[in-house]
Amino acid sequence: MSSKNRKSQSGFSMIELMVVLIVILVVAGYAVPNILSFIHMTKLRGSASDYASILQVGRIRSVQDNKFYSIYLVAGSPQEAYVDLTNNGGTVAAPGDPLIALSGEVVPVAAGGAPDATDLQNKFLPAGAPAPNDGSAVPVIFSSHGLPCTTQAATGGNVCTGALATAFWVFFQDTVTSSWEAVTVSPAGRIQKWQHGSSDWTKL
Repeated sequence: MSSKNRKSQSGFSMIELMVVLIVILVVAGYAVPNILSFIHMTKLRGSASDYASILQVGRIRSVQDNKFYSIYLVAGSPQEAYVDLTNNGGTVAAPGDPLIALSGEVVPVAAGGAPDATDLQNKFLPAGAPAPNDGSAVPVIFSSHGLPCTTQAATGGNVCTGALATAFWVFFQDTVTSSWEAVTVSPAGRIQKWQHGSSDWTKL
């Protein structure tokens, strides 16, 4: 066989294979952390979005059924949030209650432990407004008018009307990346999602 034929049939040299392998490892070194960061961000953002959605479901059902409903966060693995259509007081979701589950690495955190809470309050509430109710400690409640409210005792049972409108917020943290997001409910019933940066909150 001629040297020309032998050359045309030869494969990659060891040096060429090593160069390709090094290039692959360098690219992977940059790509893998970004991919992992994206996965964690997706879990955090998905949990906050699901929670905002279940709040919207509760608001719509309150208007449709002409009664107030509470949306509870329930501890568990994973944590869940549900609209309490059966008025069981937040113990566990009953069959038929709208329900969502948070990612296993995402947890609600009390407002006192969240970063730059004052910045967030100033961005979704007017100056001088009282601090929102912490939805991780108390249920978010919507009146029959679709407005967030707090219940008050009255003859025949509790009431929760638009005249008692208030605001709520819930903070979520990814336990792997320590990133933060929040869901707020304004006194007018507007539900918004927020992302925390280095020192402030940005609306999503």
